[in-house]
Amino acid sequence: MNPIFGSGPSLPLRFSLAFVISFITITYDVYTDSSQQIRSYLNTLVSPVIYLANLPQQALDTTAKYAASKQSLLDENKTLRELQLMQNEKLQRYNMLMSENAKLRALLQTNLRIEVKKSVAEIMAVASNPFSQNVMIDKGSSHNVYESQPVLDDLGVVGQVVNVANTTSRVILITDQTHSIPIRIARNDVRAILSGTGDINKMALINLPQGTDVKVGDTLITSGLGEIFPDGHPVAKVTNIYPDESQPFMNILAQPIARLDRLKHVLLLWPNEQDDSPQVKVETKGDSNGEK
Repeated sequence: MNPIFGSGPSLPLRFSLAFVISFITITYDVYTDSSQQIRSYLNTLVSPVIYLANLPQQALDTTAKYAASKQSLLDENKTLRELQLMQNEKLQRYNMLMSENAKLRALLQTNLRIEVKKSVAEIMAVASNPFSQNVMIDKGSSHNVYESQPVLDDLGVVGQVVNVANTTSRVILITDQTHSIPIRIARNDVRAILSGTGDINKMALINLPQGTDVKVGDTLITSGLGEIFPDGHPVAKVTNIYPDESQPFMNILAQPIARLDRLKHVLLLWPNEQDDSPQVKVETKGDSNGEK
């Protein structure tokens, strides 16, 4: 029985045949130019295969570069955001300091008819009791602060000191319902008493007879009669007048000129000749003539 596949030439014969063909091909390639054209054709045929073989590696490299670039951009964006936040915080503090410096300059340049000793104090706390309007400042007896000392801001009268500790003091605001201050109308020098109502944006002119020459928009300034506040400091502006002929006195409301709801710094005033222990008391509604 004959086998399906013949044994063929022996292995040494096949090796010798391959060697001879390789030698002839190499010799032909070295000493002739026609092989270059054949090689070019073969390279052209093989190029798509090479491209397809390199395609996964190129895709991998492109993906890696994209991922690295994206991560680099994300890191850079994160760094820039953090830097922006820090710069914004510095800008906010800078704006705050600029605003605070402007307010302090305005306080120190407050117009006074006579040159007096003055000092800037900072608000430490605000009274939580809605029926008592007062603030705590960071100056006390160690800074020569005394009871009934006048307190202003850069726009007008704020109030007066009522309690003094060693390093702090309590200031009652002019809008407190127990506080009154003698004033005069800047337009015509009509004198009156201005009292707090318990509303930080509202004060009342009391005991002003019907027919008194007062108009909405009139500026009310200190008269100096109470011997607490120097003469001529702005206190409030008239906002409403309610005429009622059946009543002996006019019903007049005014709004404080000082920004009592946003105090940060205030100005303390000392008279030219300050007693060691002043005995001036707080002006109250009971003092109809505003005397101490």
